[in-house]
Amino acid sequence: MPYSWSSLPESWQLVLRRSSLVLALKVAGALAGYLFAFVALQRLGAAGYGYFELAFTVLSIASVVAKWGLDGLMIREVPARSSLEAQHFIRQAMTASLLGSALLALGLWAVAPWIAAYYGGFTSLWRSVALVLPAWTLMQVWSEAQRAQHRYLLFGVLQSSVLLGTVALAMLALPWLDRVERVLLGLLAATLILVGRGWLALRRVELRSLWTLRAPATAMFLTGTLFMVMTWTDTLMIGYFLEPEVVGGYRVAFKIGTLITFAQFAVNASLGPRISELWTRGRRDELQSEVRRVTLLNAAVSLPAFAGIMLLAPWLLSFFSPDLVPYAGLLRVLALGQVVNALCGPVMYLLNLTGHEQSARRTMTVAVLVNAVANLALIPWLGVVGAAWATSASMVLWNVWATVAVYRKTGIRTLFFWR
Repeated sequence: MPYSWSSLPESWQLVLRRSSLVLALKVAGALAGYLFAFVALQRLGAAGYGYFELAFTVLSIASVVAKWGLDGLMIREVPARSSLEAQHFIRQAMTASLLGSALLALGLWAVAPWIAAYYGGFTSLWRSVALVLPAWTLMQVWSEAQRAQHRYLLFGVLQSSVLLGTVALAMLALPWLDRVERVLLGLLAATLILVGRGWLALRRVELRSLWTLRAPATAMFLTGTLFMVMTWTDTLMIGYFLEPEVVGGYRVAFKIGTLITFAQFAVNASLGPRISELWTRGRRDELQSEVRRVTLLNAAVSLPAFAGIMLLAPWLLSFFSPDLVPYAGLLRVLALGQVVNALCGPVMYLLNLTGHEQSARRTMTVAVLVNAVANLALIPWLGVVGAAWATSASMVLWNVWATVAVYRKTGIRTLFFWR
């Protein structure tokens, strides 16, 4: 009998149906992100692109602080509430995040000269980041609201890579977008447009009831902050120790390495609300089956992607610029950490969405400390390759640690070969 979609078990059909749209949008978004890297390298030069990545790093970290864990909490709270209560919670979370980001933006604007003097870049660069921050934060919270409500099309459209791709198209069409701060303002314009009707969620808000959620929100904020710090520590330290051109080359290699986690992003995006729902209802066996299917899909995509990167690393880098070919060894090191990340499965989702936020925070705390110390020691010694080894080692550490923690806390097995 020939293979057909209908021959698949219904459970597999459901997982693939939920994930395929997000995966398609992730692929489109990744292509948009790679387009931005290509165009930015041509228009801004290696140093200009490196400065943009440093600015984007600060923007990403500041937005995590501004959200204070409310975006992650939304995945747990919205599916558990009635439609009316869910919309009220979304309005509260977005307003609180907007207020927090506005305060941070004012602070960043004030200290911009100090950052430029002691870290790098120039005052107008960091003030441009301050201008982008409130809208960028709101976009991220609105995106998570769509995921919590299973609106995966809009969730995919609101990913950062899509906005960067939009800016890349603008850079091709508008010759005056040839400076980093102007590109950041273009990112602001794209964000304002794509958030769209999300601005309507800021009306008629009562913030006091959010106070009752301060403990779980703070736990998720701390975990998210630690994860963000670990993700961007390498970029910040490379920017401190080395030249901005090296930052640009490293970030291109890192973006290529994330090809390995394409499937992970797609299936985890759809799995998040299901974890909360199944765990709350005590349906542990069904949750284990869902996780099993997700990890098999992750392995089916990540292993071939890993093999392709290991074999084709020089060619993939040369597509962006021939000057990046020497980063091939660095890319292979980064790929090692990414493949372990993909194969370990949705471990942090499972800890955060089953009430084990404290365990997630402890795991990330250790990983952040290891990552920071390793970057501090290896970058002066090995250069940019040292940052790659520090990043991959810490990624392996937290994924393996969290895999064990998930099993001990929930009994869920996340490795695809662990029956």
